[in-house]
Amino acid sequence: MCVWLGARELSIEWADNPEHWTWNYIYNSGMEVAELLSVRWLDIRGKIDARQLTRKTSYLAYLVFKLTDNVSELERAIASVRFVKEKAEGTDEEGYTVFLSKPKEEGENGKFPHLRDDEWMEIKLGEFFNNLGENGEVEMRLMENKNTNWKCGIIVKGIDIRPN
Repeated sequence: MCVWLGARELSIEWADNPEHWTWNYIYNSGMEVAELLSVRWLDIRGKIDARQLTRKTSYLAYLVFKLTDNVSELERAIASVRFVKEKAEGTDEEGYTVFLSKPKEEGENGKFPHLRDDEWMEIKLGEFFNNLGENGEVEMRLMENKNTNWKCGIIVKGIDIRPN
């Protein structure tokens, strides 16, 4: 069972402020996307109740996005996926490095995006195992708050959750 969380279903920091994000529709689809205009703190979260998913199944979560021609200060971010009730205090910023664009330094380690069949990019946020569906909410997150320069140039379509 695959699950799609569209951009409007995500919690995007500053998304309701038109100085920071703009909302647009994809032509002829009715699907709304969020385009980053400028923020210093990027934080995108999606949540789903594990009871909505197939039991005893491993899932992968991907952020689906495009970069605009004026992308700035969005080379890398931190991605994570975890059960909310298992999240220890003080671990909000834990995860692993992902690159939204090509790395600037040779040999940088982390996950890189790849092109989907629909011409959007996707980056793996993480994976989880849904045992009996009793673990509550699963949170998928992409954040970048270490670099306080203004960031811009990402269009967020949503999060794709699919069996591994």
